[in-house]
Amino acid sequence: MTTLSRTGAMGRAPTTARTTIDSVNRFKPLHTSAALYAPITPPPPPPPPSSSSSTPLTSSPPPPRSNVSSRPTKVNHKPLPSVPNTLPILLTSVILALLSWTGFTIYATNKEKLSSSIFKSVLTTVKTSPEISSLFSSSTPVVLKRETWLGGQPRVQGAVNMMQGRVDLAFQIHPQGEQDRTATVYFTSIRESKHSPFEIVRFVVVEDGTGKVVSLLESGGFRSIDVESGDIV
Repeated sequence: MTTLSRTGAMGRAPTTARTTIDSVNRFKPLHTSAALYAPITPPPPPPPPSSSSSTPLTSSPPPPRSNVSSRPTKVNHKPLPSVPNTLPILLTSVILALLSWTGFTIYATNKEKLSSSIFKSVLTTVKTSPEISSLFSSSTPVVLKRETWLGGQPRVQGAVNMMQGRVDLAFQIHPQGEQDRTATVYFTSIRESKHSPFEIVRFVVVEDGTGKVVSLLESGGFRSIDVESGDIV
């Protein structure tokens, strides 16, 4: 009997303990769960507009900003400087350039004619001709008249163009020491075609003072020009 009572007491002990724990838990405050599931308080609404601002809001754009200062700016009005007239200087420079180019061209072409073989042959024939000595009535040798504006060179007019088949020369001579007594030599020779020989059509000396003419074409018997040497034959 005693054994059963002890067994029954031992068997009821756990039930009583569980009941006691449940009772304790039932009355225990649930502060942990309340803290976890507490609602979030929303922020307070914005304050209403101030009553002192009675101007209604409009959608008009703000006035444009200007870069011009509102303060008056002092402007100094100065007269423009006078521009010098460069037209006379420009015209003078152009004229001088043209004159220089023209003078250089004349000098170069004249130098070329002086150095041609046909001119040297004509001049030698004139200097050695007794008819020219009789024309000046002087035994002094005949020389070329030199021009100061050409740098002391004789002036030879005309052209020497062997390729086109035309030689036309004119120059002045005078007895040595007598520059006032001058005569002009005219020499012209042409050929009809490239393979034709040159034909001398004029070879005369005209005294400038008296107008007396001496034809070296008739007295010398010249008829043509040797193309290779440039001598008159």
